[in-house]
Amino acid sequence: MKIEIIKDGEGFLAQVKGQENLFAFAYSEKDAILELKNVVDMIMDFHLEQINIERLVKNELANKYAV
Repeated sequence: MKIEIIKDGEGFLAQVKGQENLFAFAYSEKDAILELKNVVDMIMDFHLEQINIERLVKNELANKYAV
């Protein structure tokens, strides 16, 4: 993975090359990187929540509907 920090107008855009949803904007390079870290953390939290829901569904299916 390659992280790019690009000057964008009055600020900076930090993005993960090839990952269209992993980007953040801030008025300093450092803040753009911190914001990108926050974006990654939020996306990871979302995916972990989805995995937990899917695990519960799988367990429910296995326990109630043994197929």
